[in-house]
Amino acid sequence: MLRARLHVYTVYVETKERILEEALAELERNGVHNFSLRAVGAAVGITPMAIYRHYRDKDALLQAVGEEAFAQWQRRIAAIRSSDPQHWFRRSARAYVEFALDEPARFDACFVLSTHAERVYPQGFRAGQSPVVTLAMERIVTAQAARQLQQGDALEIALYVWAQIHGLAMLHRSGRFALPRSEFLALCDRCIDRILGSLAPQKPTRRKPTRKST
Repeated sequence: MLRARLHVYTVYVETKERILEEALAELERNGVHNFSLRAVGAAVGITPMAIYRHYRDKDALLQAVGEEAFAQWQRRIAAIRSSDPQHWFRRSARAYVEFALDEPARFDACFVLSTHAERVYPQGFRAGQSPVVTLAMERIVTAQAARQLQQGDALEIALYVWAQIHGLAMLHRSGRFALPRSEFLALCDRCIDRILGSLAPQKPTRRKPTRKST
């Protein structure tokens, strides 16, 4: 009896995971507005109604997809071990672009599509609902204290850096770069260096002494 129950539970869990994977693929193919439970069910080998045994409705499935994608993204960032804020930003920016290249469906579920798992500015970020942005803000404050970055609102600075890297990722996704992967990543590395350079504290300009007229 116990073995039979374990088998049923294992099948249930495996089916739920397959539904998530196929839902990600369906999002990648057709986006949110044309998302089809029928197509997801067909890919898994179950009826659309059988999906409701695992997720109460379409919105619940989309939210689960978003949450799983964010968890994957957060694991990439958690793997970055660096106490130097600027080095952390460089590695995080590279991780973001690689996420877009390696996991396009999950990237879209996190940063392009609306799955109801996404965080919204400013409340969601101010409340610490985004672990990655919270980490970025902490590094910004540390860098500001060490006079590596200019003063300013840490969240706004984090959004500024994020927006630049997101733009590069999206331009690549739309076919605007005719570069091999390695060259594109190298370009992104140079761009993040320029972004961080633009945020460096400005050195005060010294006024030249004026000559007194005799």
